Amino acid sequence: MVQGCKICSAKNIRVIEQAFDGLCPKCATRVIAYTRYMQSNIPYGYWDLEMSEFAGAPKLKDVYNKVVADLPTVYRDGISFCLAGSHGIGKSFCTTNILKIACQKNYTCLYTTLSDMIAALINSDEEYLARRELMSVDFLTIDELDSRFIQSESASDLFGSLLEHIFRTRSQNKIPTFMCSNSPNPVEAFSGALKASIDSLMSGVKLIPVIGEDFRKLSIREK
Repeated sequence: MVQGCKICSAKNIRVIEQAFDGLCPKCATRVIAYTRYMQSNIPYGYWDLEMSEFAGAPKLKDVYNKVVADLPTVYRDGISFCLAGSHGIGKSFCTTNILKIACQKNYTCLYTTLSDMIAALINSDEEYLARRELMSVDFLTIDELDSRFIQSESASDLFGSLLEHIFRTRSQNKIPTFMCSNSPNPVEAFSGALKASIDSLMSGVKLIPVIGEDFRKLSIREK
């Protein structure tokens, strides 16, 4: 980024952490934003993707516009939703861009997949910190909310008990949670205690079915 900037490259800036004050205003703003994206665990591939360039399901653009138009109200009212639809229609694209706007407005944010969330909770060294962050972060996105990584009924029971308190706390305190699922009915994709836990979470979440083609394949065909 810095090397591509005529102003900063002329100053021979190479290490941002040691020369932040020397950056031009545009690069400095981007570095601040990127730092917040990294701290929020937003995947790197989404950092420079903007909804103005979005070519996925039109409904997702409507969701994005409604949320970012009045983010303080979304936060105050604890508005949560689950985008449910097939692979490649732009669910992750939409939610990560909402998180990016929230980051820029100084809200605390976290992006995670269900599998990464479970992995952090069963790691004794990280469990306390992970649980606290998942319960308290202003905006939480849980991606890949499906049962691909739940291999047995016993695993479902274990994960269900771990997640129940987190989901209940966010719901009771009206803290926004955004989810993405490749299943049209996320609850039915699970079983046992985990199904009960997801069902409990979904009681306070608006399910938004999204239909569309895999825009990644469309982009490849267009090229």
